[in-house]
Amino acid sequence: MKISFLGAAQQVTGSMYLLDCRSKKYLVDCGLSYEKDQEYSENKKFPFDPSEIDAVILTHAHVDHSGNIPTLFTQGFRGAVFCTEPTFEIVKTLLIDSANLQMSKANKKRKSKKFKGKIEDEILYSVSEVLETLELFVTIPFYKIFQLSEKVKFLFSEAGHILGAASVRLEFSENGETKSIGFTGDLGPNNSQIVVPPKPLENLNYLVMEGTYGNRIKESKNNPQDELMMHIQKTCLDTGGRLVIPAFSVGRTQSILFTLNKLYRANRLGSLRIYADSPLGMINTSIHQRFQSYLNKNAISFHEDFGSIFQFPNLYTIEDAEDKEEMDSFGGPSVLVSSAGMVVGGRVQQHVRANLKNPQSTILIAGFCAPGTLGRELLDNTGKVWINGREHIVYCKMAQTDVFSAHPDLNGLKQYFDSICEKSHKLENIFLTHGEKESLENLKNELNGIKTNLPIDLPKKSQVFDI
Repeated sequence: MKISFLGAAQQVTGSMYLLDCRSKKYLVDCGLSYEKDQEYSENKKFPFDPSEIDAVILTHAHVDHSGNIPTLFTQGFRGAVFCTEPTFEIVKTLLIDSANLQMSKANKKRKSKKFKGKIEDEILYSVSEVLETLELFVTIPFYKIFQLSEKVKFLFSEAGHILGAASVRLEFSENGETKSIGFTGDLGPNNSQIVVPPKPLENLNYLVMEGTYGNRIKESKNNPQDELMMHIQKTCLDTGGRLVIPAFSVGRTQSILFTLNKLYRANRLGSLRIYADSPLGMINTSIHQRFQSYLNKNAISFHEDFGSIFQFPNLYTIEDAEDKEEMDSFGGPSVLVSSAGMVVGGRVQQHVRANLKNPQSTILIAGFCAPGTLGRELLDNTGKVWINGREHIVYCKMAQTDVFSAHPDLNGLKQYFDSICEKSHKLENIFLTHGEKESLENLKNELNGIKTNLPIDLPKKSQVFDI
């Protein structure tokens, strides 16, 4: 078998791995890449014939793992897409949102006097093409072996990270020998607010492991409630300002709302208003409510005690223009949670722009921001940022926290790897992906200290390995 690393190779987006099993070809993930200096249209260029792909195995719903599947479809792919049931429900919302966002940007570009192209050249896929793609999806439960072909089978195990996220153990037979390769997908921390901890894969010969935080130790020693309350106290209660929290619509929004609900139930918020302005985030919140059995014991127990994980009296959901007008005119202290997490697209850009010049406001970045994103530009803190081609001076406060991170830090990755080694005595090779080069290099050095006799590679994009 050959494995080609076609995305998330020394970068954190565009996850895609091609497995060439002679007569069969499979992809593990097929995500959008949106790294700095890379044209969005580059996602249209596949280094293979999409019609020759027999199946896609999808680890989870985030668009940097799923968002290019409809592009694959538009270019001839007609195989099955395998994922867990919660992943399918979430990915429906994210892919439709992705298509709408592309069309919105294309329409703005079309209004320019300089635009002379065709609208279809400015988008990767349409909503109708997303709906056709979704017909190819097949849901598979955790820990059920699925036979892809006579010589290839796989199973999903729990990865944590977000609702329904899976690691993949794929077993293949060649020349009378059976071997296995594991893909961690994006892992979650052991102390996630709402989802289960990751379960290490077992009996592997090869491991493809994420290293997003391979050079970071989480700095905050607070629990999520105390950490969030600290920022609320400084911005809202002490100075009467607005705390703006950009949050991914899947996972991060739910973790933050759950934490705010806990603070409310502990009588720590008083009458402080909490606004949630993320239609996509609230749709996915309802999906979390539907799939409670996939959540961790803490979240399930909280629901049994209070009737809802995410809903509480202080929460104001922005559903229409009237709600938004009321929120914008409210002069008191408040917390605003809005997508997207890296401040790329979504309604949060409007809220960030509206609060940049207010020294009483704070923008709290609650996680990792990739190079080239507005979130990273804000964190670089140069005193100014560019939004939609215009320069804005930053007067508001900037803050960052890692307590809501959906990834393990360096210590968590080392712990996970140690567990893999205990359960896999025939490991032959480790491949580190889904991280910036510096992060992966540091993780490699740390893992070498655990298992010094194993080769650990940091694949470059398009690099191919025989396994």
